[in-house]
Amino acid sequence: MGRRRWSGRRARCGDPVLTRVHHVGLVVRRLEDGLALWRDTLGLRISRQATVRDQGVRAALLPIGRSEIELLEPIEPDTGVAKFLAKRGEGLHHVCFETPEVAADLEAARAKGLPLIDEAPRPGLAGMICFLHPKGTRGVLVELATPPARDPHAATAGAGPLAGLALAEVTARSREAASAAELFAAQLGLARTTAEAAAGLTAAAVVAGGVRLVFRAADARSASAAAAALRAEVEAMGEGLAGLVLEVADLAAATAALARLAPAGEPHGVRLETARCGGVPLVLRSSS
Repeated sequence: MGRRRWSGRRARCGDPVLTRVHHVGLVVRRLEDGLALWRDTLGLRISRQATVRDQGVRAALLPIGRSEIELLEPIEPDTGVAKFLAKRGEGLHHVCFETPEVAADLEAARAKGLPLIDEAPRPGLAGMICFLHPKGTRGVLVELATPPARDPHAATAGAGPLAGLALAEVTARSREAASAAELFAAQLGLARTTAEAAAGLTAAAVVAGGVRLVFRAADARSASAAAAALRAEVEAMGEGLAGLVLEVADLAAATAALARLAPAGEPHGVRLETARCGGVPLVLRSSS
């Protein structure tokens, strides 16, 4: 049990015990293309790679600070991941929370009335896993996973100008941010935390193992361009995962090293060009 870490809260009776964001799942057309970005450019190392036949994917896990990135390439046409790729293209697919007892937490979710994809845990790349249906979690596809015993997490990531690269935030677009965060707090037992919102937007967040899940919505009172753009995005794509925020020790050095990803300045960091990042909106911020 060397890998189990407490999230800093005491669970209520019947709450799932989710200790960290184990990984964020990304769908890619070719696993090699995903590795070219996350391994070869960003400096992550593969901790596990396999073909998961019952899910119809080739997959790889790459540790990144407190969490991991999971790359998923569909190899069968009639699977959930293949259908996602055909409908939405490459990009963010799911967020996975680690738990010591996936079976118990699946039963807790069932008892709370959350709709399920899996009726029982099954083997996956992250260990024993199950999925909750996104219609019960505000469009966010949630996986729960219990990793194998004595499967240590290698927290170091990146090297040189990208030393200390870590996942800091998973962002989600929402119709109403506060109620989305409250759902994850009440139904999944995650701790509430603070979140900043840009002008014209609202934000609310929960946290697991140091990584925040931040919900952003248009402020109902705002007619700003930012609010209008987010409303349009929610109407076009629905609620769901929207981006990742990564921390790095030396932001200036990292920005220079990633010039081919067309970094553009924003108030608290730099945004990389989504089209060059496998359809994943990525923001880099300083960890200091």
